[in-house]
Amino acid sequence: MMRAIETTARVGMDRKANILLEFPQDVLPGNYKMLVVVEEKAISPTDSGKTDFDCLAWDWVALPKKAAYRREDIYGNDGR
Repeated sequence: MMRAIETTARVGMDRKANILLEFPQDVLPGNYKMLVVVEEKAISPTDSGKTDFDCLAWDWVALPKKAAYRREDIYGNDGR
């Protein structure tokens, strides 16, 4: 059985792209043969339905070392 997984990839000036694919749960771990098909013409950001934006990110050095985020720690033992 073959399955189509569709994604959008950005090809850099070095003509390389890293592609991350998420597969459905019924695809078992293992080695698979894959065929990559590229359209003749690149799509514009408006065609993909997504736009690029700059995002600031910080390292998580400010996270308290003893922080607990288990459900019981947040809500207690008696539900929400």
